Amino acid sequence: MTLREATSEFLKRAGPIIFPDKQSLEACARSLELLKTYFAHEKALSEIAPAELRDFLARWYIEKSASISFSLAPQILCDSLEFFFKWAEEAAALDDAKQHLQLLAEVRLGLPRALEITALLTRRLAEQGGAFTFPEFLTSFEEGGRSQYDLDAPGEALAIEGYFRVTRIEGVMVEAQEIISDDLVWPIIFPADVVSHLMTDFIINLELARNKEGWHIVACGFAYPPGTDI
Repeated sequence: MTLREATSEFLKRAGPIIFPDKQSLEACARSLELLKTYFAHEKALSEIAPAELRDFLARWYIEKSASISFSLAPQILCDSLEFFFKWAEEAAALDDAKQHLQLLAEVRLGLPRALEITALLTRRLAEQGGAFTFPEFLTSFEEGGRSQYDLDAPGEALAIEGYFRVTRIEGVMVEAQEIISDDLVWPIIFPADVVSHLMTDFIINLELARNKEGWHIVACGFAYPPGTDI
């Protein structure tokens, strides 16, 4: 059975029972349409590997969610896929269904948080007009402190860009490992409202600039749940 055939059969037979109201059924249909957009419509349902499903949810969906046309709440997406794969386990004899359901249980915890981190960090950067500065943090490092820093100061500023996996969180200071070089970077200074959403093993695309107080966020891309293959 192809993915197109399976999703069509599910929406025709099981969908109206699981989602009795029109709005919920339409949201489920949109979720399955995204699944078919990522995979080929004629791909055999049995050929969808758990690693591919993780990439669909944890990377592709997050990156596409920036587009209004792809906007769909992560909880609705995960619920729809959970019902679909439970149905497929019996109706389509899908051997990998249990693995897909286990993966969904893992990803649904980090997916909304990753989207929130991306939105908050992007908004804070826009509000600040660039790199973050925290006078209350900087004063703890040198008597008298500083309220700003100069990225072009000789001998002070360095810049790095990459995907960073969070390894330690202490207040607004975060340690992260750049996933290509494996270099540990500490301390990266985050705004308090963003760091409250962070957990270890989250991955964030960051551009950083350093002075003697630490690493400051200059620009950001997306945040991804733990286990995402970047």
